[in-house]
Amino acid sequence: MYLSYNTMKDRTAQLIEKRKHLAEQMPDPSSALTGSLMSRMVRCNKPNCRRCQKGGKGHGPIWILSVRESQGRVRQITVPQHLKPEVEEGLKRFAAIQSLLRQIGEVNQQLLEERKRS
Repeated sequence: MYLSYNTMKDRTAQLIEKRKHLAEQMPDPSSALTGSLMSRMVRCNKPNCRRCQKGGKGHGPIWILSVRESQGRVRQITVPQHLKPEVEEGLKRFAAIQSLLRQIGEVNQQLLEERKRS
């Protein structure tokens, strides 16, 4: 299919506008967090603890931020209950940034293809 110069120019302008719109949606990265938030029940192993005795669920839930570090090592950071909402927001922010960067990368690939044609 033959595309005229004006059609390619319009397509390029649309892609540039789309990229600009995506970039404007980018959240502030200063509070972004990587990792996964998980809950865990823990046992204190005290002999008379009613929460840990047979059939007891233990103490908790305890919130843990699990972060993969270099060389495949995993670091687990205990998150106090009062900081849990902040951690959840940081994880959501990081995911949103990643999603937008993927979309911008796809638009940039399309732009490259358009520019190769001109």
